[in-house]
Amino acid sequence: MSALHNRWPSTETGPTRIKICGITTFEQIDEAAAAGADAIGLVQVAGSPREVSPTLAAELCAATPTEVTPITLLVNAAEPAVQDRPCDWVQLHGDEDGAATKQAARRGPVIRAISFENRDAILKWDRCEAVTRLLIDSHHGGSGVAFDHAAFAEFADSLRTPWILAGGLTPETVADAITCLHPWGVDVSSGVESSRGVKDLAKIAAFCEAVRTAY
Repeated sequence: MSALHNRWPSTETGPTRIKICGITTFEQIDEAAAAGADAIGLVQVAGSPREVSPTLAAELCAATPTEVTPITLLVNAAEPAVQDRPCDWVQLHGDEDGAATKQAARRGPVIRAISFENRDAILKWDRCEAVTRLLIDSHHGGSGVAFDHAAFAEFADSLRTPWILAGGLTPETVADAITCLHPWGVDVSSGVESSRGVKDLAKIAAFCEAVRTAY
């Protein structure tokens, strides 16, 4: 396990971790790191407005400061792409089954993304030893749509795997979301964009500052 694996320790204690997903440029990496982000997400999904090529993903991953964890985001990718991903960490957003998830975990830690509505799936992956983190999202990842945090709060307390909150978070809403749910981490993409797929550096800074106010 590389040094980067230790940037997101397994303990649930401490301040809320911050992941900025959909990074596409070196400038965005620099801004996320300067703002205090703990991780960045590199989307390798065809057709996504935030898609980066395998070559660019590798370059961005290599350029990420050691205090920030780069994460590859995949959806139903073929096994070679999963094993050859540029980042040790991977976030799976598709219909990958237990065998595929276990295979992905041989390369590095796995974040399993799940809709908040699918509680059976959340419980299933919460019990899966191949999953290092859960990511609880709204209906569709990257849609910018939030879900009912209050309705999820009681169920969230039962999870044993450290989990990350996603779905419609913005600099204006993230502090209240943290206060309500106390997630291990938060993930944002469209909430820090000036237009679809285009990150706003000022919003990245504002988001990270808002998370800090909720500590």
